Amino acid sequence: MNKNLQTYGIVAVVVVALGAGAWTFFGPAESPLAGIGGGQTTEIKPTDMVHGSPSAPVTIIEYASMTCPHCAAWAKDVMPQINKEYVDTGKVKIVFREYPLDGAARMASAVARCLSGDQYFSFIDLLFANQMNWLKDADGNQQITREDVVEGLANMGRQAGLGREKVEMCAADMNNLALVDANWMEGQTRYNVASTPTFIINGVTHSGGLSFEAMKQVIDPLLPRS
Repeated sequence: MNKNLQTYGIVAVVVVALGAGAWTFFGPAESPLAGIGGGQTTEIKPTDMVHGSPSAPVTIIEYASMTCPHCAAWAKDVMPQINKEYVDTGKVKIVFREYPLDGAARMASAVARCLSGDQYFSFIDLLFANQMNWLKDADGNQQITREDVVEGLANMGRQAGLGREKVEMCAADMNNLALVDANWMEGQTRYNVASTPTFIINGVTHSGGLSFEAMKQVIDPLLPRS
């Protein structure tokens, strides 16, 4: 993105809790990292957004940032295949956890949190599919500002049945932001998430935008033998 990106500090308490510099409005570009981490116990929280059968034998926790191009590409190219072969057949459930690496992603995640169930996941898909449409210099001043992001999210919100006032309220909702921040912190401290997307597959961390073939190699051995 050849823009001079203007940075913004986020809520002071978040900066203190997460570390100065961790929450400027636009952070460094995300990039996938190779490698597999050690296993952890997979725990589904009451606040988690879950797609698929709760009884599915394989649980995939996805940590993603709404402004991450690698996450958008994975959602477009790989997720439909995962849905068709594994989620729709009751073999896999997907837990989506927000891992915003900049303020724009944090706001977008907070807006999504005003939706639930299929509406939530449809809005996430909408944001990824239209990433360059809502994350852009709307007023032509050569900077992507907070106001630009609000304008972009308002445009996306209308497609999900959310008016502009509702979008602005959700983007600043402290409960929504607290949930997003808690997921970010847990990703850091429990699973050592350092980039997006990162997948926790039955407790084992896999970093990077894995291809469908790579995901299949991990998932299939975890499925019960018929």
